[in-house]
Amino acid sequence: MIEFQHVFKSYGRGRNILADLNFRVEPGEFVFVSGPSGAGKSTLLKLIGGLEP
Repeated sequence: MIEFQHVFKSYGRGRNILADLNFRVEPGEFVFVSGPSGAGKSTLLKLIGGLEP
């Protein structure tokens, strides 16, 4: 299982990328992440993979 509760991520002062993110994926589930450029998709995947602090 992957779970985030109330996650915030910003780059620099005042540039919030993710704000109050709640996200849960159960074993065997498939998830599709979509959104416009700059919405935080890559940041989310980096957080899941442990590539972002």
